Amino acid sequence: MSIPSLETPRLHLRPWVMEDAGTLFGILQEPGILNYFPPTTFTLEKTRGYIDHQLKHWQERGCGHWAVTLKDDRQVIGWAGLEFLPETDEHEVAYLLSRKAWGQGYATEAARASLAYGFETAALSAIIGLVHPENIGSIRVLEKCGLSFIDRKVYWGMEMCRYRGDSGEQAVHKSR
Repeated sequence: MSIPSLETPRLHLRPWVMEDAGTLFGILQEPGILNYFPPTTFTLEKTRGYIDHQLKHWQERGCGHWAVTLKDDRQVIGWAGLEFLPETDEHEVAYLLSRKAWGQGYATEAARASLAYGFETAALSAIIGLVHPENIGSIRVLEKCGLSFIDRKVYWGMEMCRYRGDSGEQAVHKSR
């Protein structure tokens, strides 16, 4: 499958290339960037493994994470997209952006584009969002995207707030 690119008013979501590994590795080293993720340390090799995993995920599942760039300079500022979770048979919308991109609405813009792709192109009937209970910024992103709080569940050894959007509800939310 050819991985599509998406355009939003300010962002370009494009397929990963291995040359992005250094930039992504730098983002993953920013202080506090992984505060609400399961404990892990990203090496450059592990970052390359993430990119390889996403490229394979697209081929196997018809969705995955994109590299997120600003339209004006095309520099990678993070990731956004959809991931299939085989343990629970769900698709998750996910995003991680460099601290320099926080507070500007980019996560919401990228997540909305990812959700639209999931519902309209990939024909998914439901998409979840998982967020650490203390990650207020990401909770706001999911709510702005029209996802509703469902419950708390343990994923990857962490209790997470689980949000959900259904294809019909998203069409209504999009028209508002």
